[in-house]
Amino acid sequence: MKYTIQTIVCGAYQENAYLLCPEGRTEAVLIDPGDDLTALRRALSASGRRLGGILLTHGHFDHMLSAAPLAGESGAPVYLHPGDAELLCDPERNAYDPGCATQPCPTEMETAALGEEVALCGLRFSVLSTPGHTQGSVCFYDAENATLFSGDTLFCAGFGRMDLYGGSHRDMRNSLRALFALPGEIRVLPGHGCETRIDAERARYHL
Repeated sequence: MKYTIQTIVCGAYQENAYLLCPEGRTEAVLIDPGDDLTALRRALSASGRRLGGILLTHGHFDHMLSAAPLAGESGAPVYLHPGDAELLCDPERNAYDPGCATQPCPTEMETAALGEEVALCGLRFSVLSTPGHTQGSVCFYDAENATLFSGDTLFCAGFGRMDLYGGSHRDMRNSLRALFALPGEIRVLPGHGCETRIDAERARYHL
């Protein structure tokens, strides 16, 4: 299914949230709604869609601070890899930065566990387990539209840090190898910074 993608840059860490609006549907999907609840509400309102689901690539604070309030307002389910469930309400484990965050760290958040695939609002993604940045980091891969939402696993000319809770150099290397095995023309939409392609990033590294 075809869909439009709107990027909403959130918070002091300039995190990329993505609003996906499928053609011919009345719902939208949000990936990684970070620390700008006002901007995310505005984008949803302007889209004319109701929020049908929230996908989290991992549990760090800058990628999920708006998930709980938006889910509460809309009734939309929040999907997360079980490996990162312990991060969501733990400010030490989710790297919460009180010096710059505009919203409090959540004290509770109900989530549904991601499996190997997720289908929402007519959209279908393969859920690629890509630990390294966190234990439960994932990427959402849409093979039909050659698009990868890579969270903090892969950036344009970079990849996620590995010195936070649950990080692993070995796991990150293996995850990047797995991503670089994907077709080179795939569009990569990362958790921070500008978009890129698999072939452009594969050419930068010798793994």
